[in-house]
Amino acid sequence: MKPFLGVWRGTGVAVYPTIETTQYRDELTFREHEGKPIVQVEQKTWRIHPDQTETLLHWEFGFVRQVADTTYEWVNAQNNGRVEVLKGELSHSAETWVLDLRSVAFANDPRMLQSIRHFQIEGDQLRYTMTMATQAHPALEVHLQAELRRV
Repeated sequence: MKPFLGVWRGTGVAVYPTIETTQYRDELTFREHEGKPIVQVEQKTWRIHPDQTETLLHWEFGFVRQVADTTYEWVNAQNNGRVEVLKGELSHSAETWVLDLRSVAFANDPRMLQSIRHFQIEGDQLRYTMTMATQAHPALEVHLQAELRRV
């Protein structure tokens, strides 16, 4: 997880069949704690309104821990009350790092069926997508896409 450590900022777009397309500003922080085999993760997004003002849109806080050689588990709590657990693989080739995660559990949000998070780092650029399926829309669809830079 070392390539992920630090603060990343950028913008993204939220889309889904059940919502209005929304532009957002994103700040994603991966923080290591000495002596602990975990990485703390905090993500905050702000809706960018047409007049360029911003309001807090979404906030997550959680931890990533290594559970096997290349397998990681991400547990997070979200400001909408949802708790999510994802598992997946970290891989790399040359200058590219990829973290692919798939949901294994949700709590406190019966709407959710499945989520997939894909993170890709090349140098000081991080791109991610979040795909999900819900009770209202059971087919997997891209929900979030963002491009961030390390600050």
